[in-house]
Amino acid sequence: MFLDWISQLRLLQHDPQTNILGSLPLSIRRVLISEITSYLCPPAGKPGPDPSLFSSPAHVKWFMEVIGQGFNLPLEDMDITSDDVDIYARWLFEQDTRPVTVAKEGLEQEFYQIIFHQYSLLFQPRIARSNVPTQPITAQQQQQQQQQQQQIRNNNNNNSNNSNNNSNNNFHINMLPVNAHNSIFPPSFNNMTMSAAPAPANPIKETLSQLVLRHIELCKKTLKVFAMAGRTLKLSEESWIVLLKVMLGITDYLLKDPTGETSPLGVMNMADELCDTLLQVLFELWLRSKTMNVEMWDILKSCFSRWTHRPKAIIQWGSTSLALTRRIQNLTYGSKGTSEVVINNGNIKLDNLPSDFVNYAWHRLLYLIPHPLQLPPGNFTLAIVGIGSFVDAFDHYPDGNTLLHMFGTYLFDSAAAASTNRHEKGCAEAFAILCKIFTTPQKRKPFLRTYIEKFYAALTVGLLNDACLSTILLSCTKLFATDLEGVRMLVPEFIKAIKLVLPKLRFDFHGNVSVDNLRLAAIKVLSTIMCLPNHFETVDLKWGETSPPLPPPRPYQGYNSGGEQEHLVTELIRVLYAEPNSTGQENQFISLKYYILEVLLTSLRTETSSYNMRYILHLINVYVIEDVPFCPGLVGTVVKLIQDKILTMQLPADVTLVAFDVLMDFVDLYDFVKRDSKNVARELVLALSRYVDTLITAGKLASTYPLIVQAYDCMIKWILVSQWIIDDHDCYKAVIATLSKGITIFDSNNNITGGLNDQQQQQQQQYQQQNQQQSPSQQQQQSQGSGNLESSGSGKKKRRDTAFPPTKQLFQLQPRKAHQQQQQQQLHQQQMNMMQQATENAMHKKEEIAVRMAAEYCMSQFVNQLGRFALPNEHALGGCRSIFVDDVAQLKERQQQNNNSIRYFLIDKQFILSIIDTTDKMPTTGNVKQVPSVVVIIRDTTGKYVWSMETQYKDPHNPIHSAAAAAASPAAAAIPHQPLMEGKRQRPEKTISVPSVLAVNESELPTMDKVFTPQSSEYYEWESIKMLMRQQEEATKKKKKLLPEEYQSYQLDPTRSNIDPESPSGFRLLLSQIGFFLPQNRKHITPLKISDSIISEMETLDMLNERDCISISTYYAVSGNTSWDELVESPKILSEQFLQFIDCLGWPVETSNHRGFKGKLDKTICDRIPYYSDRNIEFVVNVPYFLKKPNDSMEWGNTNTISKIYQQISSEDHVCVIYIEDLAEYKQLAKMIKTNSLSTSKNMVYIFINPLKNSANGLYWIRILVPPFGHSPSSIVASQRLFENALIFGPLVDGIVVSRHALGSMVRNTAISAHQACRVVTDTYTRPYAIRKEYIEELAHRHRAKLPLSEFYSDIFTDRAN
Repeated sequence: MFLDWISQLRLLQHDPQTNILGSLPLSIRRVLISEITSYLCPPAGKPGPDPSLFSSPAHVKWFMEVIGQGFNLPLEDMDITSDDVDIYARWLFEQDTRPVTVAKEGLEQEFYQIIFHQYSLLFQPRIARSNVPTQPITAQQQQQQQQQQQQIRNNNNNNSNNSNNNSNNNFHINMLPVNAHNSIFPPSFNNMTMSAAPAPANPIKETLSQLVLRHIELCKKTLKVFAMAGRTLKLSEESWIVLLKVMLGITDYLLKDPTGETSPLGVMNMADELCDTLLQVLFELWLRSKTMNVEMWDILKSCFSRWTHRPKAIIQWGSTSLALTRRIQNLTYGSKGTSEVVINNGNIKLDNLPSDFVNYAWHRLLYLIPHPLQLPPGNFTLAIVGIGSFVDAFDHYPDGNTLLHMFGTYLFDSAAAASTNRHEKGCAEAFAILCKIFTTPQKRKPFLRTYIEKFYAALTVGLLNDACLSTILLSCTKLFATDLEGVRMLVPEFIKAIKLVLPKLRFDFHGNVSVDNLRLAAIKVLSTIMCLPNHFETVDLKWGETSPPLPPPRPYQGYNSGGEQEHLVTELIRVLYAEPNSTGQENQFISLKYYILEVLLTSLRTETSSYNMRYILHLINVYVIEDVPFCPGLVGTVVKLIQDKILTMQLPADVTLVAFDVLMDFVDLYDFVKRDSKNVARELVLALSRYVDTLITAGKLASTYPLIVQAYDCMIKWILVSQWIIDDHDCYKAVIATLSKGITIFDSNNNITGGLNDQQQQQQQQYQQQNQQQSPSQQQQQSQGSGNLESSGSGKKKRRDTAFPPTKQLFQLQPRKAHQQQQQQQLHQQQMNMMQQATENAMHKKEEIAVRMAAEYCMSQFVNQLGRFALPNEHALGGCRSIFVDDVAQLKERQQQNNNSIRYFLIDKQFILSIIDTTDKMPTTGNVKQVPSVVVIIRDTTGKYVWSMETQYKDPHNPIHSAAAAAASPAAAAIPHQPLMEGKRQRPEKTISVPSVLAVNESELPTMDKVFTPQSSEYYEWESIKMLMRQQEEATKKKKKLLPEEYQSYQLDPTRSNIDPESPSGFRLLLSQIGFFLPQNRKHITPLKISDSIISEMETLDMLNERDCISISTYYAVSGNTSWDELVESPKILSEQFLQFIDCLGWPVETSNHRGFKGKLDKTICDRIPYYSDRNIEFVVNVPYFLKKPNDSMEWGNTNTISKIYQQISSEDHVCVIYIEDLAEYKQLAKMIKTNSLSTSKNMVYIFINPLKNSANGLYWIRILVPPFGHSPSSIVASQRLFENALIFGPLVDGIVVSRHALGSMVRNTAISAHQACRVVTDTYTRPYAIRKEYIEELAHRHRAKLPLSEFYSDIFTDRAN
């Protein structure tokens, strides 16, 4: 006795000896079943039946026959049915309640099978569906329905007391027979006591819904019993087959019908509600049975094909197949996958399944569904998503060809369907899977050519479909970096696709990702192809038949806010690159540069996403560096566009900071700039000046001060890149005004009036009123020097809109004033004193301090570096450490000799003067006199500078003295070669030629003859003097001819020297003539007393970096599976390309001779290091393969292996650069490097460089990794911060492809930028000039001396050695 549909499927056959009670009327059966059920399942508190009651198998079967009929009762009798379910559940799982004869006779398996059979009757829906043809009703069923209907009519007429408390609706429902609920319609109640026809419909539906819900809950309860039986009972193979067939028949009977509420009464669909549970239990039992019966699997596949209209069936198939896939992965590859079959996120776990069964079941389940294209659109998508999950589960195992052997037919056919615009979502998913497969590096064999051709053909079609285009772009961000054979033939197709997304979306997009993410995907794809036109310059393009060539760039229509600007961009591109169709290169790769640049520049103007804008700026940076050797005018154009974008004042702060970084990177390309765009630097500096002025004037420094600081840095770099600003008076006056505004920001941002008392405010008002009463001329005089800056050039005056007063002069003479002016000056002085007091008392905010320090530093750079000639490789010398005049070393030596030729002075607590007296004690041959000579060493926040000076008196009309004067003229130059030793003046080996300059109005200068008025007394006196001069000259010439020997024997005695070479006086003469020794300037200069402490502090100051000093680590690895020993100690043969790359990172310098920054390296462990420097940074590359073991074990101690040495010297490196041949497992390599580093290691950023083999060894794929691991919680937090803000450093971005000629410089710039970003996120970054400034101020505080004026002058003239 079981569900009839199971028999119709020919799974099981009915036993004619069963269903004995089926012929009885429902009322009799109900009573009999109810009584037996109540006896076997008594209420709580009452004892159950005696197990000996079931004395024989026949008795047991009779009771089971009655209970089985309980599963066929109508909806209103579900209480009885529920008890029957509980009875069988106890008999199954509680052996002590089970009939004794079952165990005694060994009938357990038959007992189980009968229960499984009868349980199936419960799943017969009590309400048939109107649109589903029901099975023919037998004569017995018709007789039962007639009897039940007659009973309904009798009960309705009797209106018994038992039904008085129930409504008519409940009365009729309670008496409905099995399968009779579908015959009830609202119109059938017209002849009943309820007269309103439509009114009873809702109560009936509500009541029926509750009953159906109760039925569904009982079915779910029974399914749990089935699942528990499969988990706990020891079933024979036959019992397993019976259980599977019963479950298969139940599932097929319910799930084959359509979904949705199609019952005439509108109640819920029982099959829909049970679908999930049915499928879960069916698949669990199927796998637990371990059956490999081919017939059973074929039946399952046949039945499953009738369920595929249900999405839940496809989902369950996918989750079960995925669980088996993961188990297969574990069985095949060991460490991957799972050790058991885990279904539905761990809700079902199947362990101890034989491996051969897992393999068989996995294969049968994968192909259980029909071809996905035969499924409805929604389920087609679900099936493809399921396949995608299988591919993801393998995670690089097996290779792509194997996956395509398994799923290629489904995927390629599904992708090809994109041309029909049907199943678009499923097609898009198929493309995503194919792209994932083909972008995964292959370890064993390359893809079969057949598969590659199918993939390219599918992509060509998919890019023409809007729904698929977005998915392809999102999935192909790594496609052109995979080195697939022939992949670059798709570049034109992708550029056309990108132009549909950038600079603005040109189709209706309804994807699951945001438009910003879609645009970002297009940008990432662009980053992998933008270097290809130069690399494959003359390679012909292959346009597809369905894909015409790209149209030339044109202004975008319909974009009102930027159409004019984009038209300008297009015109600029036309200037830079001739149109491809006009050069005959329209079918070559080089023609694509035209479109790539257009997309980048126009996207910069139209993009609204902050993240995307920063990404675009980095790509523009890389593109310019890549292409500038071929298009020098590109730099100026891009600088102008970025400059205009910044000046809109509408960019987010993070974008603006990246824009400034890009502009600063372009400083290195100035040689290309000045070739075609001479005014670019000037216009940029003026624009930045206006930008800073606007931000400072706005006053919102809390949010804008980083922008001001960055703008100052950018401005000063472009100023110092060359000497172009020296002759541009307007520009450097604007720069000075802008820097001055930053320096005086404390004064401009303090609200002085708010800090004054009433009396002070009254005095201030009085002062202002007196100013207003002044005459216009007085006001004009007082306003001089504080108005707009003007210059008179070419007869025109140019005015800057935002100009500021010049900085105050240090020494200024007091002008003569009238009595009234003196009073006003006194009031003004009082006002200034009050302002100064208020300013000193105010607590300056950090943003004001940051702006002021940045402005002071830039001003120092401006006045110190502009016009300063550079020695060859000056930047490579290393700043302070490179100065060959070591005054501190000489001071130590001379202090022991009681020599007083070196003096130190502190000027305004801002810089230190070290003056070495170098006057000759022994006159050299040909030197007619001794002159005071000094070497001045200046230390300030920007570094250390050396001047060589001497006092010189010369006669410009004496040719003898002219040569000597030219050789000993006052020179201001750094001494590049030898330290100055006592008693010897360094003279150049060759005479220095001093150029002569003529005034532009030389011809206009009057002669002496024209100075005096003719016929005047002065004129006659001048004529007399000229006559005497002529007579003297003639006499001299005559005497020389007559007595040449006698004339030449006469000589004048030289003037007696009044210089004592033993007493140093050069420093006194120099400082006195400058004006520092004037009494009124006494407060500006402080002598520093020579002591051991001052010597130590000077050495410390010289050790403080005046530039950012950065070191990075570099490795060479074959793959990510490289061990630490292979990486450092015993590497394989280094690639020639790697060695070339190292040489591109910096200049090779000898450690023994190098005086600049060396990190932790020295000559005992390394002979040569790559080094790079400019005005702002010193950069060193730590390469383990350049190290050697030290000979002196005392210096390095136990650090006697290359590995230990490298761990030590690289501990301060924030950035690691790894040149890796195979990117497989590259993330594990980064983790291994971090693990083998010291616990104090600061590694945070890992830059991987992977050469692309199929690109003629000229292209490199860059992967940048910021892993969230570290040795401490703080380092992990910092890494996470940097990971979330990875675009704060550049120009290289993760996933970009670059060419060889630009690789070195871009990796170096990115490493420097990443190093600074690491220090920012770890809150350890302080600019070097700020550190030096603070140290000088502390030194000044420690050594401040308040000598009386008399002692001050006495100290100047005192020989301290005595």
